[in-house]
Amino acid sequence: MKNASCRAACALSLLAVLCSGCWTFNQSPYPEVEISAASAETNLTVAVTGFAATLTEYAAVHEFRTVYVPGYVGRRHYHPGYVETIPTVAYVPQACATDAFLRRARDEFEKAGFSVGAGVPDWTVDVEFTGPIVTNDDMMKQLAWMVCTVFFCDYEASAWTAKLRVRDNRTGRLVFHRDYAQRYETNVFGLLPLFGISACRNTSSAFMQTWCLSALTDRAVADAAAYLAGRR
Repeated sequence: MKNASCRAACALSLLAVLCSGCWTFNQSPYPEVEISAASAETNLTVAVTGFAATLTEYAAVHEFRTVYVPGYVGRRHYHPGYVETIPTVAYVPQACATDAFLRRARDEFEKAGFSVGAGVPDWTVDVEFTGPIVTNDDMMKQLAWMVCTVFFCDYEASAWTAKLRVRDNRTGRLVFHRDYAQRYETNVFGLLPLFGISACRNTSSAFMQTWCLSALTDRAVADAAAYLAGRR
């Protein structure tokens, strides 16, 4: 009897996990980049600046709230209602500046053989991000996916841009520049209408921003490294 109860409980738990989860069936491919290595014979010193971003994080605020539970009047019983204190949690958005993409860029340059710790670097590589960019077509697609699939599927898209600037520190001249646009889009499916897709990580704004900015960082570093490695 206990084994049967345990199997039933496990089956119900597994079903609950499956129903509350979501699956991605379409996602933008991550761009493939190749970062050129600096020549071992030449000491290329680079200052890496910019790559600044602000990520929105949600901090959990726990508190207790007193609520009134209304009573009821039945044929034979009357319940006057009561007051109880229950724990609640609220998620407060907080915008936090991050240097994660700047550190990513510096790390990629160092691994490619560039010197990023020189006191007076020869070159400055600077990148500025802009976004997110969400078009009306994207919002209409999201609405269509949700309504037409009775809230079993969701569609999300976002785009960011970046401006790469490489300057010669000896002259102050802009010697190389490039503008980028990076788009991310995905489709997800959940077994529970609305609840399944709402908990999907791949459609969150933070995930899409991190994905786009990481891709833009890699692309900008690859192009800047290729340019500088060619100037021996």
